[in-house]
Amino acid sequence: MKAALEARDYDAVAAIVLDDPKALNRLISFAMNKDELVCWHAIEAMGVAAGLLSRINLEAVRNTVRRILWSAREESGGMGWSAPELLGEIVSANPRGFDDMPPIIVSLHTEDEEGVFLRGVLWAVRRMAEGGVTGVEGADEVVRLGLRRDEADIRGLAAMAAAALRTPGAAELVEGLAEDERSFRYYQDGEYVEARVGDVARQALEMI
Repeated sequence: MKAALEARDYDAVAAIVLDDPKALNRLISFAMNKDELVCWHAIEAMGVAAGLLSRINLEAVRNTVRRILWSAREESGGMGWSAPELLGEIVSANPRGFDDMPPIIVSLHTEDEEGVFLRGVLWAVRRMAEGGVTGVEGADEVVRLGLRRDEADIRGLAAMAAAALRTPGAAELVEGLAEDERSFRYYQDGEYVEARVGDVARQALEMI
């Protein structure tokens, strides 16, 4: 599976999962370290594989969702730092099958004080919006929260989420970031991208 992930061959990953649904657990394991590209490939692959599997075996993916949620809770040891992103990809791939999940994903940002889950929730909110999932309870509020934070990467992720959601009341907050010249790194289409907060904010303003 690792070779397929490194090559972003998500069809091959999906074939493994369709043959053995428990292989979804291996994707969770690969999605631990966000400093490694294979982690983000595993997050993307989760959406593809779980989306296909859920249409023939919804309960198997439900079990994986429960496992991911448990990994995000304190009693698990706090190892599920990629939980929001993984869940966001699953919902984006099959919104109807997991229509109960978006508010739960949004609520994950309250699980830590360092903003690790907030970053993931902002990512997930954007991905779900791109998959047609909007109007999620708490999503607009968490985007505005991110726009008010000082960390460059949180601001940038929040601006991108605001653009995808067209968040009410966000334009003024996003405009306030237009002169922020700090850079941050995020994952996009198979690679890490460096961007200035201000540039992302100005692009977002064109969409809100």
